Amino acid sequence: MNQKNSLFNIGVVERETGIGKDTLRVWERRYGFPAPVRDQKEERLYPEEQVERLRLIKRLLDIGMRPAKVVGLSMPELNTLMTEAPRNEPGYTEELFEFLELVKAHQSAELRFALNLAMMRQGMPDFLSKTVTPLNALVGEAWLRGEILVFEEHLYSEQITSVLRAANTLIRAPGGSPRVLLTTLPGEAHSLGLLMVEATLALAGAQSTMLGVQTPIGEIVLAARAHRADVVALSFSMVMPPLQIKSGLQQLRQALPRDVALWAGGSGVSRQRKAEDGVQLMDPLSDLTEAVGVWRAARSA
Repeated sequence: MNQKNSLFNIGVVERETGIGKDTLRVWERRYGFPAPVRDQKEERLYPEEQVERLRLIKRLLDIGMRPAKVVGLSMPELNTLMTEAPRNEPGYTEELFEFLELVKAHQSAELRFALNLAMMRQGMPDFLSKTVTPLNALVGEAWLRGEILVFEEHLYSEQITSVLRAANTLIRAPGGSPRVLLTTLPGEAHSLGLLMVEATLALAGAQSTMLGVQTPIGEIVLAARAHRADVVALSFSMVMPPLQIKSGLQQLRQALPRDVALWAGGSGVSRQRKAEDGVQLMDPLSDLTEAVGVWRAARSA
């Protein structure tokens, strides 16, 4: 993306900014930005300047700002917000900064090896809470401050995803309960949260089926029926607008059978003012372990 006046299709923009295709379309209708041009087939094409603005918007959303406050602002206005944004320094360990240095040095194999060592040393529960969760935040803040580039953040995401997928294969519990279907709604392209949920469920003895990201509501309902799911669990990041989360949960709850529980977690749900009827919101992964225990106790009763 180094050519001026270049145009990029919506798939490239999603990959470069981390903002889902459906979210881009919603913002276009609601806020008038982005404002893509159309090619001869009426497909959206986004100018480079708009893609750069979307990157800044994504950074601001990642620190908790609402789309209504930032989408559509000019580049100078976004840069002003960036300079005024508070910095969160929650006392990261030296090991976490060592992981970040491996990201900056583009040492992907060394990073994956170091993460695997930390997981074996700490055990999965502590690895998720003491390494993966704060390291996600540290990498996000480094990107926010411009210390790492988009491709370097992608490098980190790929390595931590590889580590968790391999570990989940080993600890997955066939025949466990409840049977949980894992996915995200359209517009939510982040999969790392799902992998963390899958690991936590496996340690709690639940059986998970991973659908991946951005599954349409109708397909989630069909998959829940096919897999005889007891629970559908969704993950939401901060990039999803709160109203879109609320609407999606309402629609899915109405479409699912009442005996199928609906759980929602991730940083995005922390902005929900109250839970929808029939939807259980949870933020830390420990909430998930407790929810499994409560589900089993209710079934036993």
